[in-house]
Amino acid sequence: MNEALYACRFLQFTAAMLVFGTAAFRIYALAGSDPGAASSLVAKFDSYFGRVILAAALVALISAMALVLCQAAAMGGSPAAAVDLKAVSAVVLETRFGRVWRWHLLLAALLVWVCLIRPPRRPIILILSLGLLASLGWVGHAAMDEGAAWIGHELNQTVHLLAAGLWLGGLAPLAWVIRHFEVAMARDALRSFSRMGYVAVAALAVTGAVNALLLVGSLGAMFGTPYGRLLTFKILLFVTMVAVASFNRFRLAPRISEDPAALRTLGRSVALEQGLGLAVLGIVSLPTWPPAFDSH
Repeated sequence: MNEALYACRFLQFTAAMLVFGTAAFRIYALAGSDPGAASSLVAKFDSYFGRVILAAALVALISAMALVLCQAAAMGGSPAAAVDLKAVSAVVLETRFGRVWRWHLLLAALLVWVCLIRPPRRPIILILSLGLLASLGWVGHAAMDEGAAWIGHELNQTVHLLAAGLWLGGLAPLAWVIRHFEVAMARDALRSFSRMGYVAVAALAVTGAVNALLLVGSLGAMFGTPYGRLLTFKILLFVTMVAVASFNRFRLAPRISEDPAALRTLGRSVALEQGLGLAVLGIVSLPTWPPAFDSH
């Protein structure tokens, strides 16, 4: 069942970040667009990403339900436990995971419902997707602590996930804008995304460092345990993403007004950034390993 658990976790993280990042992007990058010539382009954006957000919300709901079955199979030690009503009920009603996941499932169901409403309720979608993504920080390693350490670790993990959602989830709408919008509008959206990106990257770096201190504890554990080595690879991917994003912001973005080729190059570079982000989510989605601090 490890493969199914991995797939469900990957879909869950990806879908939640896509909905949250896109909903936030629509507000901070496009809400102030000129209602004249820009209105038709923004309308196309809303039409396309309305469908994308609905599909992602459905994926989040279905994968969240499937995760309950995977947890039941893991607790029962057999795939048959996934269809055992007692085992599933025990996961939902008698575990810390289940107490969080009941709210997570409710948020996912409400998100699907709100996405079906026309015209779209963007602020509500943003709030629900924020809660959906944040609740992913309340399970996993953060849930292993007790008392004040538990609260602090969960808050740190929540900020980490929301910052990642703003950055990674915003790359998909940014790539669409680069391909379809006029240069002036694309430049304005890039500027807004960059301002948000500074805050998101700083938050990721700080909360990631705190997580490393809590879960690794020493350089020996960082390089001497499977968890530590996996975290090191994740950090390298993150640094590479920051390097690509910096190249986009400081080398390519200033040239797009004068050089049409720079806009195409920027689109390919954003696609590379997306690929690196998906690789990071692939690592994050691996079934929970013992922290390096405990293993070492």
